Amino acid sequence: MTAVLAVGAFGLFAYRAARTSALEATYARLRSALTQIRTITELGVLTQLDQLRSAARDSAIVTALRRPTGPLPESAVETVRGLVGTPGTATVVELLAADGNVRYATPAPLEPPDDARTFEFPDDGAIGPIVGRPGVLIFQSGIAVRAAGARIGHIRVTRRLGTGAANSRIATNLLGAQAALLIGNQDGRMWSDSGIVRYPADQDSLRYTRDGIRWLSFAGRVRDTPWLYAVEVPEDVALAPARALIAPFTVAGTLIALACILLGLRVSRRITSPLAELTAASEAVARGERRVELVATERHDEIGRLARAFGTMAASVRAVQDRLESEIDTRTGELTDAVRRLREVDEELRRSERFATLGRLSGAVGHELRNPLGVMSTVVLLLDGLPDASPKLKEYARLLREQIRLSERIISDLLDRARSGAPVRSSVDVAALLDDVLAHAAVPAKIRIERRYASPLPRVVLDRDHVRQIVWNLVTNAVHAMQETGGVLTVLTSVAGGHLRIEIRDTGPGIGETDVDRIFEPMFTTKAHGVGLGLSISREIARANGGDLYVTSMERAGACFVLDLPVMIAADAEAPVQRSLDGPGDAPRASAP
Repeated sequence: MTAVLAVGAFGLFAYRAARTSALEATYARLRSALTQIRTITELGVLTQLDQLRSAARDSAIVTALRRPTGPLPESAVETVRGLVGTPGTATVVELLAADGNVRYATPAPLEPPDDARTFEFPDDGAIGPIVGRPGVLIFQSGIAVRAAGARIGHIRVTRRLGTGAANSRIATNLLGAQAALLIGNQDGRMWSDSGIVRYPADQDSLRYTRDGIRWLSFAGRVRDTPWLYAVEVPEDVALAPARALIAPFTVAGTLIALACILLGLRVSRRITSPLAELTAASEAVARGERRVELVATERHDEIGRLARAFGTMAASVRAVQDRLESEIDTRTGELTDAVRRLREVDEELRRSERFATLGRLSGAVGHELRNPLGVMSTVVLLLDGLPDASPKLKEYARLLREQIRLSERIISDLLDRARSGAPVRSSVDVAALLDDVLAHAAVPAKIRIERRYASPLPRVVLDRDHVRQIVWNLVTNAVHAMQETGGVLTVLTSVAGGHLRIEIRDTGPGIGETDVDRIFEPMFTTKAHGVGLGLSISREIARANGGDLYVTSMERAGACFVLDLPVMIAADAEAPVQRSLDGPGDAPRASAP
């Protein structure tokens, strides 16, 4: 332990010293890089100012500004163009009269910034602040032109500013590929390759956080300009040499600790291992563990005799535990089955009682509401027949007729709940039954029907009315889902293993993940109108016939409802119906029954 602590203390001291040294070296390299970059920039600034001063003293420029109108002399044009610099650079040179009007300007794809037009340039020339544009930095330089002691105009140069290949190479060579060069103004508004940077420009060297990264930075002002340049590197990069010392000291400390642990284990094993093994075995038996292996039984001393006696006792305890657990598992299984059966019976009784109550209430309410709805329908009919009825009265009659139709649909759903009784089975041609439902479902022309019936499709014994009601509800829902956009309504059938399977598919918007588990609940609906009883009634009828109704996911948009019913082949099914309509069917346009 002492050796481990000594290695750890020495490693901490060495890391702190290496960290301080790395920071000092990084700031020295930052200062050197910034000095070189700033020197190159200042030379360029001096060159531009010298060119401006020479142009301001040019006699052709003075002569041109004294004459506010007329063409510019060719010599003055050449002088102005000489301020552009390298051909192809984005530079605009303007010769302005005393009143601010542009006397001459060189053409270039660079618009002078609006916030720099008010910059007043002194007689000796000056460099303006940097202005940011999308993807480009712009600055202006200028000088006043004087003659006979009075200002007669200005020369203004607008240039595009970049980091420059030379500046980038200096930063990269001295600081590495992750170094950043910031260019901006002394107010702290800086630019980098990633955009605008708010730089704390109150001191030369600093450490600050930007975009979640800790930076080491060194900044300096560019002479004869309002500019500020800064170079910086991530702190992690600067401290990488110091952190490289952590691994060697960690490895050394780990090796020393492992050596001490191994030596201690060897001594402990020779002295206390047998007793520790017996203690652990006793605790394991107390916890209820069954398989307890003792190595000390091979010894020929007192510890070996104790271990063998303990092993015999553990075997006896294990046999008793096995017998008791076997009996408990048997009793638990019986109780679980009994509880499950009781829950199923209780749930069935609750569901039967709930639906019976709801059926009686639905039948009573439906029959009581039909009479006032009939009276309202008669009134609407009389209103429609009035010869002098106003358009507003006819509109009210139309709205009332629509609400009566909606109310009758809700009553029909309630009565369906009330009428669902015990199944009455008979021999049924399933294909003919499905065709009849589709023919009366009022399917719009923009919805295409596809029939995919099993071939052969025999007559089966089932409750015709119940199956018709379920299929009618599913087809109606599918039509409503595709009412606006159109689509394909697919009906599939199959008979296998004593079960009839009918699938109703649509290509509508489908069912949301949160609604899949609730669509069969009574009073749940996603439609603007309706009470949400259709699917609940259909599933209850399917289960009353010994089958089920459920929804499956589709590979694409839409929904697929599956009706699965146990059936028997009808005794009069001498010749099964030969149907296999895999292609699209005609969309019937008859009104709903």
